[in-house]
Amino acid sequence: MEIKLTTKTGKESTKSINLNDVVWSVPYDADLVAQAIFVYRSNLRAGSSNAKTRAMVRGGGRKPWRQKGTGRARHGSIRSPLWVGGGVAFPPSGKNWKKRLNKKMKNKALSMALSQRLREGKIKFVDAPDKDLDRKVWDSKKRVLWVTDNKDVYAKLRNVNGLNLIDSKSLNTLNVVSYTDICIDSGIVSNLESRLINEK
Repeated sequence: MEIKLTTKTGKESTKSINLNDVVWSVPYDADLVAQAIFVYRSNLRAGSSNAKTRAMVRGGGRKPWRQKGTGRARHGSIRSPLWVGGGVAFPPSGKNWKKRLNKKMKNKALSMALSQRLREGKIKFVDAPDKDLDRKVWDSKKRVLWVTDNKDVYAKLRNVNGLNLIDSKSLNTLNVVSYTDICIDSGIVSNLESRLINEK
């Protein structure tokens, strides 16, 4: 597949790039993409919610009143879950939300997401961006994802409004579906393709 490049000023270039159909022309499977997104989002959860049981709450060692003869209900501790200031009966305690997706499925889902975005015309391949990029051109109200391994580009565009930069190794399915438009440095296309085709 041959695609026209975009210049660093945002215009269409006379140059073009050949894309591997194994990565960029994959039929879309909504179930697999949804599964990949679910795994990524689950792995972002901190699992830091926590509460104390009655054994962890300070105090409550003495029986509040004698067992019989007071006319009140019997109690053994003021730190029972029945009491204000007591422990929690079944508290959350740092649940592990981590999930796994095998590499073949992960790479397939990313290829599907990239292929779908390309079919929708949401991906631009930028011709050799460098430190002379005009940041005003890329300032946008839309949410734009820029995929590059060029440190000069990162330094130039990292504070541009609505633009998020990521390297080719960190790109995942959740990134691709979360942004309105995607700009990919033409120099990393071969690396990205190699990662998605050859990684086992």
